[in-house]
Amino acid sequence: MFAVCVTRDPDTGLNAGKAKPLYDLLVSFSDVSSRDTGQGYPYRETLATALDCSKQTVDRAGDYLENEIGLVKIHRRKVEGKPDENDANLYEIFDAWLIHGVTPPAGTPPQLVARYGHTIPGLDVEAWVSEHAPDFDLAGWQSAYDEKLRAQHAKREEQRRKERARRKKPKKGGGVMDEATPEGVEEEGGSVTGDATGGVMGDVSGGVMGDALSRAGSPEPSFPDADAPAGRSPVDGRSPSTSGSSAREAESGSAASSKKSPASKPQHTREQLAQVRAVREYFPEHFLNGWTNPDTGTVHKPLPDVRELSQAILDALAGDLPAADRTVEQLGARIAQRWRDHGWADKFYAGQVHSPVGAAVALVRPLKGSDRYGCANPRCDAGQDVDTHQECLVCPERLAARAAERRATAMPESPDPDVSAELPQQREHRPYRECPCRELIPKDSTDDLCPACREKAEDAAETARIRAQLAAQYGTPEQVDAYVSNAPF
Repeated sequence: MFAVCVTRDPDTGLNAGKAKPLYDLLVSFSDVSSRDTGQGYPYRETLATALDCSKQTVDRAGDYLENEIGLVKIHRRKVEGKPDENDANLYEIFDAWLIHGVTPPAGTPPQLVARYGHTIPGLDVEAWVSEHAPDFDLAGWQSAYDEKLRAQHAKREEQRRKERARRKKPKKGGGVMDEATPEGVEEEGGSVTGDATGGVMGDVSGGVMGDALSRAGSPEPSFPDADAPAGRSPVDGRSPSTSGSSAREAESGSAASSKKSPASKPQHTREQLAQVRAVREYFPEHFLNGWTNPDTGTVHKPLPDVRELSQAILDALAGDLPAADRTVEQLGARIAQRWRDHGWADKFYAGQVHSPVGAAVALVRPLKGSDRYGCANPRCDAGQDVDTHQECLVCPERLAARAAERRATAMPESPDPDVSAELPQQREHRPYRECPCRELIPKDSTDDLCPACREKAEDAAETARIRAQLAAQYGTPEQVDAYVSNAPF
């Protein structure tokens, strides 16, 4: 067992030397329960031989794991009775809480909690550090770590830019092949004007996003900088061209002239395109293949195969952090759930989906904790753990907090309707709509207001009626206000 967030960490210090493989090797020597190498007893020479490096390299890698990451603590020992002779070091590994997705125990190095604590759903890193490591400068550590990530990210982007420039193959006549871009990518409740960016993007502001639990699996897919355009076979730079530029049919049906360099739009590999095609099969048939409304004659064209949608699908499969990745089947379940519960089916058959690519992106994109249906648990979709299909442990607290916030800001005196604390999957057969205060009410209700807002509206109407009756008797608004404020009823 190992911490996936560590093995997937792109940190240069972990990958440049032998730090990451040393961690994997120490796990193989460690006891499952105690998480130390007291039973395996690996000598530095043994570790150096297994890693095909020198003992000094093992020492540097161990120092990085101990001091920079806080993942390992090295207990340097001497042979009993021989103080001048070194014995095998004892390596204590602090990864059990990361493997099992639990709160780190007291004694865990604070820099390790600061680095990977966000992978544990519900863990308040700042509160943990305040309680267990009050002398640790969390803000200073985070600032330095963020700066380090920004520098690494900038370096990787510069390397990708140079590689794309090197691989760019101009067409005969000076033109460069490019793909069409759809007019707009629509999200739920809005639109996304920016297009997706290819490549493996590191999280600059939040640190390396790891997996909350240890789950054995295949490595994350790589994203080469150039290959075949989405939905097509690889382009041969030697292909003849008579115009010096290329055109491709875009979502609107018009031909888009290719004048931009493909350096900012890396091509997708065949493996990636195979994943995209597998996910597209999960879209509803009428939405994917086109449909004609028999009542109005409105024609819905098939969902186009464009780069932005392909990239959105790949981003959803990979996730913005390893714990948020999804299989093709899990992403297909997400599409079906959102099509049914988020109103996309109603919009489509009512002719309100004007950008099918935007709608498709909204059906697959990961939701953030700030979204209405979003959850901070990266393994949650619609209130269920995608692996165990059990109720998400974070959603009830999230929904209760949202309901309490709405009551505090919109109608603090109203009672608490219990329906807002239900999980999305519990509401599958009980559709709701929203009151202007954003409280949920049944769709089949004849009232547009929730009970609390209806009571407030009736009170306001009654007050207005009384004021109108008193206005004829007391005349001035000041007299009416004085009477109403001291009314004998």
